[in-house]
Amino acid sequence: MGNVFIIGNGFDLDLGLPTKYSDFAKSEYWPIAPKKMILNDNVQSNSGVFRINATVDAPKLEEAIETARSKETWFDLEKELLEYAMQYEPGTSNYSHFSRETPNKIKNNVDYFNKLRVSLNEYILEVQRNQAVCKDCTANSVLNAVIGNGFFENIYSFNYTDLNSIVKQLGITKDVKYSHLHGNVLDKSIILGVDETKLRKGYECFHKSSSRYYRSHDLYNSLAAAREIVIFGLSFGSIDYSYFDRFFKQISEGKSITDDQKQYITVFTKDDSSRLGIITNMRNMGINIQRLYAQSHFQIICTSDDGERKELDDFYRRLEEDSHVSI
Repeated sequence: MGNVFIIGNGFDLDLGLPTKYSDFAKSEYWPIAPKKMILNDNVQSNSGVFRINATVDAPKLEEAIETARSKETWFDLEKELLEYAMQYEPGTSNYSHFSRETPNKIKNNVDYFNKLRVSLNEYILEVQRNQAVCKDCTANSVLNAVIGNGFFENIYSFNYTDLNSIVKQLGITKDVKYSHLHGNVLDKSIILGVDETKLRKGYECFHKSSSRYYRSHDLYNSLAAAREIVIFGLSFGSIDYSYFDRFFKQISEGKSITDDQKQYITVFTKDDSSRLGIITNMRNMGINIQRLYAQSHFQIICTSDDGERKELDDFYRRLEEDSHVSI
């Protein structure tokens, strides 16, 4: 069958792991002084306010990231990297501003980007080693159903955490064979950055595919061939949507098919707000949502909604009835 299971950050969050970028930004691993920067001597005062000399400019990327972090409760680091490093059109205020960048300023920004990646790896590794996972959650139940089904030959993780370390904490004795799409913390290979958007000269290293840890994957072919697709904790935002764009468009734009030819596509998300966010993101990428529902057994299940108990029970029942091993 070659069923597909894909996990995103919402999977780790449902397990109780504080792995959001905003969690990282509030931690001691965040590579910026947590207090307001003011112009003065290059010393740290007793109050904790970091003072910098008036003749020294703070790295511009550092300023932009810190400004976004301090203003937003939900902080998307990769989105901020994209907005900062993208190529702006001549005549715009952003183009005028960034056209004056010096090679030294670009180097400082790239150095800071690399520092962010290393610090994020250290933070996630610390979380994985010291934070106990929640066993009484939908993520655990879905993972057990997937493993018990026995046909999920293709498991992909967008997360940096090590899935088998999580599996052991959950009391599952069987190792899971899976692929990291963005690297993992154990071998310090995490990939931070943006997809194939046009960036300014000097910022090409911000592309995920520029990372020395980036590897080939077969996600599209796995999705196309699967009978059952389970996706847990992905928002399908602009940063990662390119992984799914072609697949969903081919379903929604394809010719009509019979019911027994339709794929089962189940997406797990937190609540109705995130469900609407997923639908909006898909629609913004050109997906005909009505056709997607018509051409597949597509459903979004909210983990915090008891009203979707029937859909969840039907999901578990289908995986159990289709399994070739006992759960």
